[in-house]
Parts: sequence; C-alpha cells; structure tokens
Amino acid sequence: MKFETLKPVKAAQLIAQRVRDAVLSGELAVGDRLPTEKELIKQLGYSRAVVREGLRLLESDGLIHLQAGRNGGAVISSPNTERLVSSLNTILRLQSTTVAEVHEAQRLIEPLVIQLACDRATVEDIAAVRRTIELIEENPGDKDLVLEQSNRFHTLLGEAAHNNVMAIITTLMREVVIQMAYSGDAAEALTIARIHRRILDAVEARDVKAATRRALRHLDATECVMTTREPAVADATVVPLGRRKAASTARVAVAKD
Repeated sequence: MKFETLKPVKAAQLIAQRVRDAVLSGELAVGDRLPTEKELIKQLGYSRAVVREGLRLLESDGLIHLQAGRNGGAVISSPNTERLVSSLNTILRLQSTTVAEVHEAQRLIEPLVIQLACDRATVEDIAAVRRTIELIEENPGDKDLVLEQSNRFHTLLGEAAHNNVMAIITTLMREVVIQMAYSGDAAEALTIARIHRRILDAVEARDVKAATRRALRHLDATECVMTTREPAVADATVVPLGRRKAASTARVAVAKD
C-alpha cells in the first residue's frame, strides 16, 4: 500500500483555524476583540506577515472585521449569507442553471417553510412580515423598495419557521431570485402586496393548506413573469428558459388565490 504525499498546512491557515475553533467552542463570541497584532505574534509564535495573512483569511470568511484607528484591531463578527450568495450565484451560472430549476427548488422548499411558520410564527414575526406589505402598499411606485420588501417578505417568513437551516436556505434562494430585476408598475406592486397579505392572513390563521396553496400560486406567477420579461432575462443571475407565456397572463396569475 502506498500513501500520497501529504501537503503541509500553511501557518496562516493554522492561525485561522485556531480562531474558528475558539469561536465554535464558545471561547470567543461575536463582538469579542482579538489580542493586538503584537500580542498574537507573541502568543502564536509566528511572524507578523503570517499572522496578518491568517487574519485576512478570517476576514474573507466574514468571521472577523478589522477596525482601523488607535483602538482598532480584529473583532469577531457573525458571517452573513452575502458571501454564500456570491458563491452560489457563481456555481449556478457555471452549471447553466435555469429559472425553471430555481423555481422547482422553491416549490419543494416553500411548503415546508409555510408549515413551520404556521406552527411557530410569533406575534412579533407576523407583525414584521406585515410591515413589508404595508411598505409596498405605501410606496407602489418605488421599484427598488418593492423589490427589497417583496424579498424581505419571503426571508422573514423563512425566519418565522424558527429553523436556522430553513431560514438560511430561504434567504439564499431569495437572494438568487432578487438578482432578476423587478420591472413591474405600481398596479403590479399592489397586486403583489395583496397576495402577500392573503398568504400572511392564512399563516396567522394557522391554515397550512390555504397558505401553501396561495404561496405556490404566487411562486408560479413569479416564475412566469421572470421568463416573459426581457429585462429580467437579460439581468438574470442564472440562465433562464425561453419565453413561454404572455406577461399579461403572468400578471393575472399573481392575483389568483
């Protein structure tokens, strides 16, 4: 039997792993400040260049942020999903993923999110989701706000499921979808708000069947819009399918129960 030659682990990676382990074990918490660079060099026994490289690795992972100034230094932070979204977008593009595939994945995930939200959503969760609807209703002509709050509606529903894995998956899926630019008018924004309100009403009433039915029809209509509007196709993060239905059909579908 022959073993392959093992490649030595870089010192900077060892430093980064030591800090990760400390965070995961609870030795360090979000907001804690790492020792100064001079102290890290002394404690870890590596050169300034190696310590700095290890800190850059941690910063690229989003596990620390570096503060400048006299009282600056490395502070433990909580990684967000933006870094994951960037990697996911790259993977989807390289694999020529279609809008239909993204839609199919959403259709599989959405019923689980809805069921958990119906079981676990708190009064505060419902209020936060409802606020996204109100903002759209108050500003239907603001396309950036409509896109942001429409996306937030779905991510907050994911959080209302009170399952960290489902919340992260929902957020990642929505961030992929949000790359496909919204181009609707004020009337369509109000239609979106209306169906969002109907979904939320069913969740608040703990009516899983109605909430799921409305959510899936909304997903179907959204997918139809994405595959019929050329601006969205041009800006799509994933490679979309060809046009299949008229945009007017999609708009009507959004309004259905």
